[in-house]
Amino acid sequence: MAGLPEKVVVITGCSSGIGLDTAVLLAKDENFKVIATMRNLQKKGDLEKAAGESLNKSLFIKELDISKEESILKFLKEAYSTEGKIDILINNAAVGQNGPFECVTLDQMQALFQTNFFGTARITQEVVRKMKEQKSGHIIFVSSLGGVTPVPFSDFYIASKFVVEGLVNCIAPVLRGFNVSVTSVEPGPVQTAFVPNIKENKQGEFSEKETEQDLAVDEKTTAMRIALNKSYAPLMASAMQTGLDVAEVIKKCIYDEKPHVRIQTSLAMEERAKEVLVDPTGDNYTERLFSLMQ
Repeated sequence: MAGLPEKVVVITGCSSGIGLDTAVLLAKDENFKVIATMRNLQKKGDLEKAAGESLNKSLFIKELDISKEESILKFLKEAYSTEGKIDILINNAAVGQNGPFECVTLDQMQALFQTNFFGTARITQEVVRKMKEQKSGHIIFVSSLGGVTPVPFSDFYIASKFVVEGLVNCIAPVLRGFNVSVTSVEPGPVQTAFVPNIKENKQGEFSEKETEQDLAVDEKTTAMRIALNKSYAPLMASAMQTGLDVAEVIKKCIYDEKPHVRIQTSLAMEERAKEVLVDPTGDNYTERLFSLMQ
């Protein structure tokens, strides 16, 4: 692959996890120049350490808060001024949520969708305009298998991923006419800082009542939450991947001549997706989830 024109890659949400691992992996490849972004540059230490010799050579760390319009426009103005183009946009930044449906506040819903959908959509809109002019590019959404398969008690996080999947399916055929690929990468459980970050954001854990809103929920719902957590634990452990596993899938997707619109990151996740997609009624998977909560 040596000798190919260097591609400029922008990745959101690189302070940890999949974003960090993808940035480091691509920066080690001479065909990529990586702009790794994060909301809070005070959290760049892990990325700087992992980048090693790539830092400030093929990997550059920049501030970007995709939940804020002014941050998006400022970042893109600088990126296009410096680089002249963005070849690959990897939308990775996201926030999570756990808790009973009726206990999530409006502020929490709006904050989650602001990052997971609206901010992601806005930076994509701006980059799409340039990619259409370039008549080339690849937009990758790090979604979740949860965007295909429902997960109770992560209702709004899952809803945000379903929305992203819908966006991908709508823009992919249009952008194909401009030689721009669109891909949704759908990991299952990944061993990253994502779950601890949910707790830090006071969204609550599956098995605990940690917030005032959780304390207001009925006991049956709580029992179902705990049962689901216990049922899911061995399933998640057996299918667990690392951030690097997902990064490798993303890299392969970039190099694919005709990348798929939807990519599950393991065979186990592919089988789970099939289980849902072959049942147009939705009844079978609903019954399966209900049984796990008993």
